[in-house]
Amino acid sequence: MSINYIPRVTQLDAVQLDSQVEELFKQLVFQATKFIEPKYIQPLLPELELLIRTWIFKYSVVDKKSTFGHQMLSLKYVPENFANSKLYWYYGYTIGLKYLRERAIYSFTSNAKVQNIVHKLEMFQLIADILNFCRFIQTGKYPLVIDFILGLHLSAENLTREDLTDFSWTRELLWHNFIELIGTTIALINIFGLKRRLSSVLKYVWWRKHMKSTATSNTAVMTINTVCACCSNRPVLPHTMGCSHIFCYYCLTANKTADQDFPCPKCYYNGKEINKFVMV
Repeated sequence: MSINYIPRVTQLDAVQLDSQVEELFKQLVFQATKFIEPKYIQPLLPELELLIRTWIFKYSVVDKKSTFGHQMLSLKYVPENFANSKLYWYYGYTIGLKYLRERAIYSFTSNAKVQNIVHKLEMFQLIADILNFCRFIQTGKYPLVIDFILGLHLSAENLTREDLTDFSWTRELLWHNFIELIGTTIALINIFGLKRRLSSVLKYVWWRKHMKSTATSNTAVMTINTVCACCSNRPVLPHTMGCSHIFCYYCLTANKTADQDFPCPKCYYNGKEINKFVMV
Protein backbone atom coordinates (compact mmCIF):
# COMPACT_ATOMS: atom_id res chain seq x y z
CA MET A 1 0.00 0.00 0.00
CA SER A 2 1.43 3.37 -1.01
CA ILE A 3 1.68 6.24 1.44
CA ASN A 4 -0.08 9.39 0.28
CA TYR A 5 1.52 11.85 2.69
CA ILE A 6 5.28 12.31 2.37
CA PRO A 7 6.91 14.71 4.87
CA ARG A 8 8.41 17.84 3.36
CA VAL A 9 11.76 17.25 5.04
CA THR A 10 11.99 13.80 3.42
CA GLN A 11 11.43 15.28 -0.02
CA LEU A 12 14.04 17.97 0.60
CA ASP A 13 16.49 15.37 1.88
CA ALA A 14 16.09 13.48 -1.40
CA VAL A 15 16.98 16.63 -3.36
CA GLN A 16 20.07 17.19 -1.19
CA LEU A 17 21.13 13.56 -1.58
CA ASP A 18 20.89 13.83 -5.37
CA SER A 19 23.28 16.79 -5.30
CA GLN A 20 25.70 14.92 -3.05
CA VAL A 21 25.61 11.81 -5.27
CA GLU A 22 26.47 13.95 -8.29
CA GLU A 23 29.35 15.62 -6.44
CA LEU A 24 30.65 12.21 -5.34
CA PHE A 25 30.74 10.97 -8.93
CA LYS A 26 32.53 14.15 -10.03
CA GLN A 27 35.17 13.71 -7.35
CA LEU A 28 35.77 10.12 -8.43
CA VAL A 29 36.15 11.12 -12.10
CA PHE A 30 38.46 14.03 -11.28
CA GLN A 31 40.51 11.79 -9.01
CA ALA A 32 40.90 9.26 -11.84
CA THR A 33 42.04 11.98 -14.25
CA LYS A 34 44.29 13.92 -11.87
CA PHE A 35 47.46 12.84 -13.71
CA ILE A 36 46.20 14.23 -17.03
CA GLU A 37 47.39 17.74 -17.79
CA PRO A 38 44.72 20.34 -17.00
CA LYS A 39 44.97 21.85 -20.49
CA TYR A 40 43.39 18.65 -21.86
CA ILE A 41 40.68 18.31 -19.19
CA GLN A 42 39.67 21.92 -18.53
CA PRO A 43 38.13 22.62 -21.98
CA LEU A 44 36.05 19.44 -21.70
CA LEU A 45 34.68 19.95 -18.17
CA PRO A 46 31.13 20.77 -19.35
CA GLU A 47 31.08 17.60 -21.47
CA LEU A 48 32.45 15.47 -18.61
CA GLU A 49 29.79 16.77 -16.24
CA LEU A 50 27.16 16.18 -18.93
CA LEU A 51 28.26 12.53 -19.23
CA ILE A 52 28.18 12.08 -15.44
CA ARG A 53 24.69 13.56 -15.13
CA THR A 54 23.45 11.56 -18.12
CA TRP A 55 24.79 8.31 -16.62
CA ILE A 56 23.10 9.07 -13.30
CA PHE A 57 19.87 9.97 -15.11
CA LYS A 58 19.90 6.74 -17.15
CA TYR A 59 20.35 4.38 -14.20
CA SER A 60 18.00 6.23 -11.87
CA VAL A 61 15.13 8.17 -13.43
CA VAL A 62 14.96 6.25 -16.73
CA ASP A 63 15.31 2.75 -15.27
CA LYS A 64 13.74 3.19 -11.83
CA LYS A 65 11.45 6.22 -12.25
CA SER A 66 13.20 7.70 -9.20
CA THR A 67 16.47 9.48 -8.51
CA PHE A 68 19.17 7.93 -6.33
CA GLY A 69 18.14 10.31 -3.55
CA HIS A 70 14.57 9.05 -3.80
CA GLN A 71 15.71 5.44 -3.70
CA MET A 72 17.73 6.04 -0.52
CA LEU A 73 14.59 7.33 1.21
CA SER A 74 12.18 4.77 -0.29
CA LEU A 75 10.54 7.30 -2.61
CA LYS A 76 9.70 7.12 -6.30
CA TYR A 77 7.70 8.93 -8.94
CA VAL A 78 4.30 7.46 -9.72
CA PRO A 79 5.07 5.41 -12.89
CA GLU A 80 1.61 5.91 -14.38
CA ASN A 81 2.15 9.67 -14.26
CA PHE A 82 5.67 9.64 -15.72
CA ALA A 83 5.25 9.03 -19.45
CA ASN A 84 8.30 8.59 -21.66
CA SER A 85 7.65 11.96 -23.29
CA LYS A 86 8.12 13.63 -19.90
CA LEU A 87 11.56 12.04 -19.60
CA TYR A 88 12.84 14.26 -22.42
CA TRP A 89 11.53 17.43 -20.76
CA TYR A 90 12.90 16.30 -17.40
CA TYR A 91 16.31 15.62 -18.93
CA GLY A 92 16.33 18.91 -20.85
CA TYR A 93 15.51 21.02 -17.80
CA THR A 94 17.67 19.29 -15.18
CA ILE A 95 20.67 18.39 -17.37
CA GLY A 96 20.47 20.06 -20.78
CA LEU A 97 20.09 23.61 -19.45
CA LYS A 98 23.00 23.14 -17.04
CA TYR A 99 25.23 21.98 -19.88
CA LEU A 100 24.30 24.92 -22.12
CA ARG A 101 24.96 27.38 -19.29
CA GLU A 102 28.34 25.86 -18.42
CA ARG A 103 29.41 25.63 -22.07
CA ALA A 104 28.41 29.27 -22.63
CA ILE A 105 30.45 30.34 -19.61
CA TYR A 106 33.53 28.42 -20.81
CA SER A 107 33.32 29.28 -24.50
CA PHE A 108 32.02 32.86 -24.38
CA THR A 109 33.72 34.25 -21.29
CA SER A 110 34.65 37.51 -23.02
CA ASN A 111 31.28 37.91 -24.76
CA ALA A 112 29.34 40.33 -22.56
CA LYS A 113 26.08 39.80 -24.45
CA VAL A 114 26.11 36.03 -23.95
CA GLN A 115 27.10 36.39 -20.30
CA ASN A 116 24.23 38.83 -19.72
CA ILE A 117 21.78 36.36 -21.26
CA VAL A 118 23.10 33.57 -19.02
CA HIS A 119 22.88 35.88 -16.00
CA LYS A 120 19.25 36.74 -16.76
CA LEU A 121 18.30 33.09 -17.30
CA GLU A 122 19.86 32.19 -13.95
CA MET A 123 17.90 35.01 -12.34
CA PHE A 124 14.59 33.78 -13.80
CA GLN A 125 15.34 30.22 -12.72
CA LEU A 126 16.14 31.31 -9.16
CA ILE A 127 12.95 33.35 -8.95
CA ALA A 128 11.01 30.30 -10.15
CA ASP A 129 12.76 28.17 -7.49
CA ILE A 130 11.82 30.63 -4.73
CA LEU A 131 8.18 30.84 -5.84
CA ASN A 132 7.98 27.05 -6.12
CA PHE A 133 9.57 26.62 -2.69
CA CYS A 134 6.97 28.93 -1.14
CA ARG A 135 4.24 26.86 -2.78
CA PHE A 136 5.94 23.64 -1.65
CA ILE A 137 6.03 24.80 1.98
CA GLN A 138 2.30 25.41 1.83
CA THR A 139 1.18 22.32 -0.08
CA GLY A 140 3.93 19.76 0.59
CA LYS A 141 4.00 18.69 -3.08
CA TYR A 142 6.49 19.15 -5.94
CA PRO A 143 9.77 20.21 -4.24
CA LEU A 144 11.31 20.98 -7.65
CA VAL A 145 10.07 23.31 -10.38
CA ILE A 146 10.29 20.59 -13.01
CA ASP A 147 8.16 18.29 -10.84
CA PHE A 148 5.49 20.99 -10.70
CA ILE A 149 5.66 21.72 -14.45
CA LEU A 150 5.35 18.07 -15.45
CA GLY A 151 2.98 17.16 -12.61
CA LEU A 152 5.22 14.39 -11.23
CA HIS A 153 3.82 12.92 -8.02
CA LEU A 154 5.93 11.11 -5.44
CA SER A 155 4.84 7.94 -3.69
CA ALA A 156 6.38 5.66 -1.05
CA GLU A 157 5.83 2.17 0.29
CA ASN A 158 7.44 3.10 3.62
CA LEU A 159 9.23 6.12 5.06
CA THR A 160 12.56 5.73 6.78
CA ARG A 161 12.35 9.28 8.19
CA GLU A 162 8.63 9.40 9.07
CA ASP A 163 9.27 9.67 12.82
CA LEU A 164 11.40 12.80 12.42
CA THR A 165 8.65 15.15 11.27
CA ASP A 166 7.89 16.45 14.79
CA PHE A 167 11.38 17.72 15.55
CA SER A 168 11.98 21.46 15.52
CA TRP A 169 14.95 21.16 13.18
CA THR A 170 12.55 19.95 10.48
CA ARG A 171 11.24 23.49 10.23
CA GLU A 172 14.79 24.82 10.41
CA LEU A 173 15.71 22.75 7.35
CA LEU A 174 12.82 24.25 5.40
CA TRP A 175 13.83 27.78 6.33
CA HIS A 176 17.50 27.02 5.62
CA ASN A 177 16.64 26.06 2.03
CA PHE A 178 14.42 29.10 1.63
CA ILE A 179 17.06 31.52 2.97
CA GLU A 180 19.72 29.90 0.78
CA LEU A 181 17.59 30.51 -2.31
CA ILE A 182 17.02 34.15 -1.34
CA GLY A 183 20.72 34.69 -0.60
CA THR A 184 21.72 33.27 -3.96
CA THR A 185 19.19 35.48 -5.74
CA ILE A 186 20.32 38.63 -3.95
CA ALA A 187 23.92 37.89 -4.92
CA LEU A 188 22.91 38.02 -8.59
CA ILE A 189 21.01 41.31 -8.32
CA ASN A 190 22.77 44.46 -9.47
CA ILE A 191 22.12 46.57 -6.35
CA PHE A 192 23.44 49.71 -8.02
CA GLY A 193 21.17 49.28 -11.03
CA LEU A 194 18.19 48.55 -8.78
CA LYS A 195 18.92 51.65 -6.71
CA ARG A 196 19.11 53.76 -9.86
CA ARG A 197 15.76 52.46 -11.13
CA LEU A 198 14.06 53.05 -7.80
CA SER A 199 15.54 56.52 -7.63
CA SER A 200 14.28 57.34 -11.11
CA VAL A 201 10.77 56.38 -9.95
CA LEU A 202 10.98 58.33 -6.70
CA LYS A 203 12.05 61.50 -8.47
CA TYR A 204 8.46 61.95 -9.59
CA VAL A 205 7.09 61.86 -6.04
CA TRP A 206 5.85 65.26 -4.96
CA TRP A 207 8.18 65.69 -1.99
CA ARG A 208 11.30 65.06 -4.09
CA LYS A 209 12.52 67.94 -6.29
CA HIS A 210 14.86 66.23 -8.69
CA MET A 211 16.14 67.58 -11.92
CA LYS A 212 15.52 65.59 -15.08
CA SER A 213 18.04 62.92 -15.95
CA THR A 214 18.41 64.50 -19.37
CA ALA A 215 19.86 67.68 -17.90
CA THR A 216 22.48 69.35 -20.03
CA SER A 217 26.13 69.26 -19.08
CA ASN A 218 27.67 72.15 -17.17
CA THR A 219 31.18 73.20 -16.27
CA ALA A 220 32.25 72.03 -12.83
CA VAL A 221 33.72 74.58 -10.45
CA MET A 222 35.67 73.57 -7.35
CA THR A 223 35.85 75.79 -4.29
CA ILE A 224 37.01 75.36 -0.72
CA ASN A 225 33.52 74.12 0.20
CA THR A 226 33.19 71.59 -2.62
CA VAL A 227 32.43 68.02 -1.56
CA CYS A 228 32.10 64.76 -3.49
CA ALA A 229 28.59 64.23 -4.86
CA CYS A 230 28.72 60.60 -3.69
CA CYS A 231 30.43 60.48 -0.30
CA SER A 232 29.98 64.15 0.71
CA ASN A 233 33.66 64.42 1.72
CA ARG A 234 36.48 66.45 0.26
CA PRO A 235 37.10 65.05 -3.26
CA VAL A 236 40.11 62.76 -3.49
CA LEU A 237 41.59 62.92 -7.01
CA PRO A 238 38.70 65.08 -8.31
CA HIS A 239 36.94 63.83 -11.43
CA THR A 240 33.77 64.79 -13.31
CA MET A 241 31.40 63.14 -15.75
CA GLY A 242 30.03 66.17 -17.55
CA CYS A 243 27.77 67.85 -15.01
CA SER A 244 28.58 70.65 -12.59
CA HIS A 245 29.38 68.29 -9.71
CA ILE A 246 32.72 66.86 -8.66
CA PHE A 247 33.46 63.32 -7.46
CA CYS A 248 36.26 61.37 -5.88
CA TYR A 249 37.94 59.28 -8.54
CA TYR A 250 37.22 56.01 -6.72
CA CYS A 251 33.61 56.97 -5.91
CA LEU A 252 32.82 57.74 -9.53
CA THR A 253 34.80 54.87 -11.05
CA ALA A 254 33.37 52.26 -8.68
CA ASN A 255 29.78 53.32 -9.34
CA LYS A 256 30.30 53.49 -13.10
CA THR A 257 31.92 50.07 -13.09
CA ALA A 258 29.01 48.55 -11.17
CA ASP A 259 26.39 50.35 -13.25
CA GLN A 260 27.25 51.96 -16.59
CA ASP A 261 24.10 54.10 -16.41
CA PHE A 262 24.93 55.50 -12.97
CA PRO A 263 23.67 59.13 -12.89
CA CYS A 264 24.87 62.00 -10.74
CA PRO A 265 23.07 61.67 -7.39
CA LYS A 266 22.66 65.45 -7.24
CA CYS A 267 21.35 66.41 -10.68
CA TYR A 268 20.72 62.98 -12.30
CA TYR A 269 22.89 63.80 -15.29
CA ASN A 270 24.09 60.54 -16.89
CA GLY A 271 27.53 61.29 -18.20
CA LYS A 272 29.26 58.55 -20.19
CA GLU A 273 32.85 59.80 -19.83
CA ILE A 274 34.95 60.19 -16.70
CA ASN A 275 37.36 63.11 -16.88
CA LYS A 276 39.99 64.39 -14.51
CA PHE A 277 39.12 67.78 -13.03
CA VAL A 278 41.72 70.40 -13.85
CA MET A 279 41.84 73.74 -12.06
CA VAL A 280 42.03 76.64 -14.49
